Amino acid sequence: MRYTFELCRALDGAIPDAEFLVYSPFPVKLPVVSSRWIPRVDPWSLKGRIRGAIWLKTRLGALCRHDRLDSFWATVTFLPALPAGVKKIVTVHDVVHLVAPQTMSFQMNLPLYLFFERDVRRADAILANSQGTADRLYRTMGCRTAGIVRPAISGDFRPRSPSEIQRCREKYGITMPYVLGVGVSVRRKNIEVLIEAFTSMKRAGELDDHILVLAGPKRTGDRLLDGLIKENLASTKLLGYVPEEDLPALYSGASIFVYPSLYEGFGIPVLEARASGTRVVATDLPELREAGGDQPIYIQPTREGVRQGILDALRRLPATPLENFERPTWVESVKPLAQALVP
Repeated sequence: MRYTFELCRALDGAIPDAEFLVYSPFPVKLPVVSSRWIPRVDPWSLKGRIRGAIWLKTRLGALCRHDRLDSFWATVTFLPALPAGVKKIVTVHDVVHLVAPQTMSFQMNLPLYLFFERDVRRADAILANSQGTADRLYRTMGCRTAGIVRPAISGDFRPRSPSEIQRCREKYGITMPYVLGVGVSVRRKNIEVLIEAFTSMKRAGELDDHILVLAGPKRTGDRLLDGLIKENLASTKLLGYVPEEDLPALYSGASIFVYPSLYEGFGIPVLEARASGTRVVATDLPELREAGGDQPIYIQPTREGVRQGILDALRRLPATPLENFERPTWVESVKPLAQALVP
């Protein structure tokens, strides 16, 4: 996860005297190349085939007991069995299993139902990735957070030149103009409603010249989504996975970025599109307002809400890119985490 990777890089400078142990069931790229960053790869995880919550709950505690840890950061909220005296910090990214469980499969919800609340309550310090997440955590569980560690973005997310946009378009076979959506593989991103709204607008002559561009791996086994895409191949371009280096030009080239998500813990794509100088239409959620500020058009995540948002956005002048002072940085974001980790 980019969030964890970037925060680790920032931690290296924030706590320059610390030694960092990175536990994993399989070999991973360390965020920092340094003698202070030490990989701990589990030799008994069946070459990484045991992973996720099962590995964390069955194997990670045994690895930690061999090291004299002062603090443990649970980057995905779940905690292993840790020796007494180890300071436990958990990061809560969202509370989707409490707010929008219908957008997750039973297999994905199950570990959250089993371990989330217990592990959050076991923590010595709880951190959230947005004030919205912190507020929901308090309303649903009565747990207070020690700090907010918001995602940041790199300086690459800025308006790109026409030549850069052209190269990106040629790489993916995109025609202009286009409306952009992301997160095809995640059910709560509500891509179906975006496709339905866009299609109805094309039929009504409201978007004669636009195509719909969708970025992200395709969701497998979803007949409704597969059918919608197949029925609208003439006006819909499915890109699949797009590497991060191509995203700024992809955002910059779009007439509008639409993000009709049913729930988010923060909403990094809204921040990325906003920084890239793109007009944004997004669901009216506190977490997305936190990411997007006052420039996006906020909507209800319905077909009519998306339609009206796109029409309103088309009438607006081009978006104003983020100024440097408005851009969150990982160096600033990491401070509450660094403070929590120091015993």
